[in-house]
Amino acid sequence: MLSNRKSYGFTLVEILAVIVILGIASAIIVPNMGTRDDMRAAAAARTVVADLIYAQNQAITTGRWVYVKFDVANNKYTLLSTANAGGDVAINHPITQTTYTQQFGASSRGWEQVSINSAVFNGADITFRPMYTIAFDEIGSPYVFNYTNNQSNDLNDGSVVIRAGQFTTTVSVQPATGEISVN
Repeated sequence: MLSNRKSYGFTLVEILAVIVILGIASAIIVPNMGTRDDMRAAAAARTVVADLIYAQNQAITTGRWVYVKFDVANNKYTLLSTANAGGDVAINHPITQTTYTQQFGASSRGWEQVSINSAVFNGADITFRPMYTIAFDEIGSPYVFNYTNNQSNDLNDGSVVIRAGQFTTTVSVQPATGEISVN
């Protein structure tokens, strides 16, 4: 007597088809998982935005100008309460109580593959182009600062470009309002 027993399982062809599909999918996905430079650039840009907003808020809260001096050659920027050719006075970081400096690049922990590609702030006056220090006044409006003549000028346009591997992210500061955006 024959039984009506059904066989449950996969055939060899079905198993091979699944293996081929997984192989193709992994060949496409795995190379893209090797680097996360896009995420590093985005995270560094968010850090720059947060620090610019902090500087702007500090200026509004204290009623005094706050400066952010970018040093592209050394991949860092520092928040200052006083900026002048005779000597800068840095702001202390509210958490660490050390100089408020953000370091990127090989000498930084966690930001080894990130660099400041450029930081350019242009004033409305052509003699204030290009500058590397942005200032916020007591109402949060942005200005460029010129170390050569110890003066500031209305911001015409300004941006900081962050690079991680092949990816770049641009942080822009709008004139007059000081609105900060990421492109």
